[in-house]
Amino acid sequence: MSLPAPSSRSLLPGLLGLAMLVALPSSATAPAEERAAQVGLCLKIRRDEPVKAVALAHRLLQATDLSLEDELKTLSCLGIAAGLSGEPEQALIAAERMERRVGERPDLAPDLTMRAYSQAGSIYQGAGHIHSAEAAYLRAYEASSRLDAHDAALVQAATLTNIGLIHADYLDSPDVADEYYRKALAVAATVGLEDPLILHNHALNLISLGRNTEAMAVVTQGEAMAKAKQAHAVLDRLHAERAGLWILQGKRAQAKPLLDSAIRSQEASQDFPGLAGSLAKRSILQRQSGDAPGALATARRAWALVDGQPQPQKQREVLLAWMAAHAAMGQSDQALAVGARLHALEMESLKQQRLELLADLQARSESADAQRELEQLRHQAQISALNDDKARLVRRAGGALLGMLVIAGVGFGLLQRRKNRQLRAVSATDPLTGLRNRRAAGDALQAMSAQRASPGMRHVLFLIDIDHFKKVNDGFGHHAGDDVLVGIADALRALCRPGDVIARWGGEEFLMACPDLTAAQACTVAARLHERLGGARELAPGRAWDLTVSLGFAPFPFFEEDRERWEYAIRLADRALYAAKDRRNAWAGLWGRALPDGTSAAGVLEEPESAVRSGHVDLMASYAIERLPKVVMRAA
Repeated sequence: MSLPAPSSRSLLPGLLGLAMLVALPSSATAPAEERAAQVGLCLKIRRDEPVKAVALAHRLLQATDLSLEDELKTLSCLGIAAGLSGEPEQALIAAERMERRVGERPDLAPDLTMRAYSQAGSIYQGAGHIHSAEAAYLRAYEASSRLDAHDAALVQAATLTNIGLIHADYLDSPDVADEYYRKALAVAATVGLEDPLILHNHALNLISLGRNTEAMAVVTQGEAMAKAKQAHAVLDRLHAERAGLWILQGKRAQAKPLLDSAIRSQEASQDFPGLAGSLAKRSILQRQSGDAPGALATARRAWALVDGQPQPQKQREVLLAWMAAHAAMGQSDQALAVGARLHALEMESLKQQRLELLADLQARSESADAQRELEQLRHQAQISALNDDKARLVRRAGGALLGMLVIAGVGFGLLQRRKNRQLRAVSATDPLTGLRNRRAAGDALQAMSAQRASPGMRHVLFLIDIDHFKKVNDGFGHHAGDDVLVGIADALRALCRPGDVIARWGGEEFLMACPDLTAAQACTVAARLHERLGGARELAPGRAWDLTVSLGFAPFPFFEEDRERWEYAIRLADRALYAAKDRRNAWAGLWGRALPDGTSAAGVLEEPESAVRSGHVDLMASYAIERLPKVVMRAA
């Protein structure tokens, strides 16, 4: 079974292109066997000879008796090839047609449905339509649930990784990406799938989050797996990331030979995106060693490999190294010019995402009632026109037209105002529970963090996760799972105080933030939430489920003398939640007492276990606990 195509950080499959495209008969009259061979050829050359693949795909799509499966394969060929040949409009048309054709056939085989949505997601992602890509990947993920367990897990691991890439590379939300990577690894583990590429992407994301110790552990795990699988290209990238982490640690002598070896191998295999990232690290190494001109030349060489390519993460890495090299040489104007290029890259990506999201929200906010009202007005006008006397037709038609214009003008204004209100509400609200979504919650937490807590108190973040939620969906159906989520949201509304922030943080995880609590009060709130959110629930007639939740909390600022951002508390609350999830049906919290001498708040975040052992951080829980459990991959 074909798996979803890898995305921007993933390695190119290295398909062999044909030396020349032999003359083919007209697709409209070719026998079925011959046409199937042409479809296969199109898929084979779509990456190495995209222009020829586009032409061949158009010829194939002219056939009047093309099977649906061959049509979807051809559209996949067209979308990928058009994107690579600089024709994003054609690529988007192909992806949209794929989704439309699948939607017209609810009886389509699940594996074909899954592959079509997955390929559509790859096409959207290549064209920079990130929200459409994520939606297509999620449809592929849903379709995979109808496959057998082994195939479903393979598809889900790849799809979750692709969604993680989207959040890491395009949406600037590495914390969300981290969740998807962990879920992908957990799903892969259920069927014994060992994919070092997932570990590579996860390590890169951990580095972007500043969790370098954890990243190094993942790199080590990925290197061992890549060696066992003889995945040389992935191994080279992991070696480069290890070298980059060593550079951050000041271990330049260890980093240089490993990085040089990775660069030689990537040059030989023509892994240009990976080579660009390795050269960016070499530029940093050269600059730190006092060779600023060499660093500048290396950064320029790296940029030539990714300029104009859909490699946002690598482009950022290279531009930062390039800018730093100019600065090291005292060339402030040139450094500013490179910085402007980086800013333009970020702004263009953000503009595209916002435009796409706005279009999607506007489409979803269309009112069905307004559509019916306007349709009814149209029918009434037609009936009235038919009953008019012929002698007065022109006058009455003119009056009807004027009336319709007035009605349409007023109706359009009212509808537009309603759509604007809906757009603002939808963009900030989780559609299922009606709570704030993650983005709106972030804005509210930012506002809360700007307000200093009362003396002796701090603001507190609670992360709430439903235990064994997958069993609810599997055993009772997704509608029952939705009912549980809505029930949790309603209970949180009833429990929260004015000024508290509640949100659906993602999946089966919720967030509650309370201003002005002491450590003892935070424990009381955690205990109340744990008690009130759990309990027996009837999810089907005569079938009950004993619902339990796990909670983790942390204050912000974490240390009273500091002013860390709320994101810091999120990470520590997540560590506490992990401790609670290790037991299930429990709560746990971390509370900073005093910042250790010579240690930064970021250092405590990297290794809170040490701060707990030293007594600088309190670990509180609903059960006897003396230490945080060792961090491993969080289960989905």
